[in-house]
Amino acid sequence: MNKDELEKILRKTIGVSKGETEAVVLGGRSYVTAFANNYIHRNVGENNYTLSIRVAFGKRVGSVTVNDFNEGAIEDAVKRAEEIAKSSSEIPDFVSFAKPEEVPERSFFLESTEQASPSLRAEYVKKIIDTAKEKGLNANGTFTTEEMALGVANSLGVMRISQLTTASLKSVIMSDTSSGYSLATSIDINDISVDSVIKESVSLALSGKNPLPIEPGKYEVILSPYAFSEFLSSLCYLTFNARAVEECSSFFLDNFGKKMFPEHVTIYDDGLSSETIPMPFDFEGVPKKRVYFIKNGVITDVVYDTLTAYKVGRESTGHSLPQPSDFSPYPMNVIMEGGSLARDEIISHVEKGLYVHRFWYTNPMDPRRAVITGMTRDGLFLIEGGKITKPVKNMRFTESAIDALANCVEVSKEKKINYEGTSITVPYVRIKDFMFTSATEF
Repeated sequence: MNKDELEKILRKTIGVSKGETEAVVLGGRSYVTAFANNYIHRNVGENNYTLSIRVAFGKRVGSVTVNDFNEGAIEDAVKRAEEIAKSSSEIPDFVSFAKPEEVPERSFFLESTEQASPSLRAEYVKKIIDTAKEKGLNANGTFTTEEMALGVANSLGVMRISQLTTASLKSVIMSDTSSGYSLATSIDINDISVDSVIKESVSLALSGKNPLPIEPGKYEVILSPYAFSEFLSSLCYLTFNARAVEECSSFFLDNFGKKMFPEHVTIYDDGLSSETIPMPFDFEGVPKKRVYFIKNGVITDVVYDTLTAYKVGRESTGHSLPQPSDFSPYPMNVIMEGGSLARDEIISHVEKGLYVHRFWYTNPMDPRRAVITGMTRDGLFLIEGGKITKPVKNMRFTESAIDALANCVEVSKEKKINYEGTSITVPYVRIKDFMFTSATEF
């Protein structure tokens, strides 16, 4: 859909409603070339849009979602939302939908990504597969390109439409006893370096062969951006949002304004930064604001949507998810400031420890302290005398993300975007006293 088509749908929806109304159109075209066992096995595309409608009569709100955009279907959907609202219980803290704000529109749509062909994606993938075959390895992964459109309008005067593109190349290279992982994401497909992806994933798979067992316990660690982003991802819903503060489950509660972390720890959310996969406004049409969670070690703020902001007399920071949602507000463009040292320099400062390339199967155990458990994967290596020396078998960790930040000794100047719906951009980090609780057989 182009912008004119999106606006027509939004205006039609608002125009036929008898109550205060919000309309959200979300969707687009996505294409994926998937490969496994050194073969491309899937090359498909999808074109799909949805229209979500909320209608309010006072504090009663009804919502409906459809994917039929003819006039009759829109009118029927609005009527259903009106009926649901009238028969629903009141939401005590609801005041209204978002009010309009004057901000310049920005485009994050690149034709280079939108026009990427299946053959172009196949060329990238073939290079990965050919390299894996030459090394006696097994290549798996995906190359995805997307064109997304988001349009938000309401009867208070909000009318926002944005289109953006993303390209994401993921490579998982495996041997009989090891694996290596790499991910590159950008709004511009020309920024995707297949050579860098190959170098990272293949070298990890080769150097990780025949890992040795080690004992669990506390280790000084270097976490790669892939691994560290798992911690910040957990903090997004456990700590960094107003709902968690309201429900008294966030560590930030009663700690605002306190210096709890080292000076070099600064973490914020900014949907307009060039260091992220951008999103100019949220699903209520509120422009994204930069929000500092931690600034120079000091606990600063959390993100808000319209409902949570009204409850405490604040303004929305532009972090609403599609409503209604039990997880809104939510930061989707998290960035941690880097340091002045290179990755290899901070590794050189570790006398004995572990390099962790990636975590998975991470789950929260204690929300208030943000205690998380999970497994290492795709590369765990012993560091001795400031150098990565040998691969070791995977282990389970159980660690507080809050304690990990407090024990963060150094951060690298190199940073990487990790994008899986939420964009998290972080450096390599050096953390002391990181707890591994059990070993594995692989």
